[in-house]
Amino acid sequence: MSTKKWISVLACTLALAIGAGAQSPSYDALGAKLEEYFTALAGESPAVQQSECDQIIEACRDSLVRQYVTLRIYEHYLGSKIMGDDAVAVHIADKWLLSGAVPMHTDEDLLNAKVYAEFNRHSLIGMQAPRSSVIAPSGASAVIPHSKASYSAVYFYDTGCTMCKLESARLNTLVESGDFPLSVDAVYVGADEAAWKEFIAAHPRFSHYWDPEKKGDWQRLWGVLKTPQLVLVSPSGTILGRGLDTPALRILLSKEFSRGYTWGEKSQMERYDQLFSSIGPNPSVDDILSVADYLAARTFGEGDVESFRQCEGDLLYYISSKRTENFQDALIPFIQKYIEIPDVWEADSAPVQMAAILKDLYQRAPVGSQIPDITVPGILRRRPCLFSKDGKEDLYNMSKLGGKHTYVLFYSNSCPCCKEQLEAIDRLVASKGGVRVLLVNMDQVMASDQTLGLQLLDRFDLTVLPFALEMDGKGKIVHRYVQF
Repeated sequence: MSTKKWISVLACTLALAIGAGAQSPSYDALGAKLEEYFTALAGESPAVQQSECDQIIEACRDSLVRQYVTLRIYEHYLGSKIMGDDAVAVHIADKWLLSGAVPMHTDEDLLNAKVYAEFNRHSLIGMQAPRSSVIAPSGASAVIPHSKASYSAVYFYDTGCTMCKLESARLNTLVESGDFPLSVDAVYVGADEAAWKEFIAAHPRFSHYWDPEKKGDWQRLWGVLKTPQLVLVSPSGTILGRGLDTPALRILLSKEFSRGYTWGEKSQMERYDQLFSSIGPNPSVDDILSVADYLAARTFGEGDVESFRQCEGDLLYYISSKRTENFQDALIPFIQKYIEIPDVWEADSAPVQMAAILKDLYQRAPVGSQIPDITVPGILRRRPCLFSKDGKEDLYNMSKLGGKHTYVLFYSNSCPCCKEQLEAIDRLVASKGGVRVLLVNMDQVMASDQTLGLQLLDRFDLTVLPFALEMDGKGKIVHRYVQF
């Protein structure tokens, strides 16, 4: 299961909560769902977060609920400490608030949103850095960022700012260390020439500029509403980080100059396809875990922790993508043995975060438990009549379906794999007596009964459809992730 898939599930859950919120004067439950959604979105690209937030706002049919949700999203990203989230706040301001699509509470709030968006939209992460005119100590005109041959830290400061004095000292130490090929464009925001020249003398490794008459529009273009303000620009002119302090700058530079790794890439998944195909068409849980053991012995066992993380992280993504019973049953022991290892994985790494989500999903309606006592709309397929009541949808309590070979299949009309499973069910029911399959169309459930949809999403692992389970005559779940 990819990160985007489980985010989409939370989006569906939140959409249902939004519908319920429109009928209730209390927004506590809706606010809690939004917080859960923000947590799921953390780490995704601004483009993904913007798209997801737009979909949630568009799902609000009631104007007051839409206002509540929009402002809650805007305030979250406005106050976020995560670098890059400001792009989402600007997007929400532009599309929903400044356009008038969603009203703000007061004119003052609207003015503040306008100022925020205008002073941030030109220097967001991933954009080409603005070219601002400044003046060098010689009196000659210059442009920042000045260097195109190295990474540039564009640093706006004031000599009378206490925090600037601390940041200047830390930044000077970083440059003197020579750990990174970094130039510093130090831009004095004040107009005291004597103070500026004193600062220049104390920081000879910086490139110094000022613009006492503020003709270069750098305040607006670089978002300098307060000092210190530190922005990292790549040699190609792309903004890599903003709102930084020197420790954060060092971390960002370390990542830029270290070998990065992306888990779950297509080429890695294809290698695991080849590996498991050599085992057979339906590897057992022991087979899957033996592959993990082998990889661990060849990497971690030989002291290569980095390769261990890469191999086992990729394997986590691979196992979670296989929606068959054996692969899913291998997830928890795999996570416990190879992901939940102290001092090996960073707590905020993608595999660790994904593992926590997967564990929660796997524990929903586990094998051996009673199927939830929930009544759902569906079509019951069985012999001799393949469609009960001429194929018309009826209401069924899942805990009272009975039968020795009884299945429940949750599906979506837009899912190609769902269509294949529905066709397989036709063949199974036609060829084998005693089989009963309840078909539950999640598209219809979400459209017609929001409360029920929320219940189902909370009780079953519906991150990827189709999802099928088998239960015995007493309503006890005996198999999950069934493939027909």
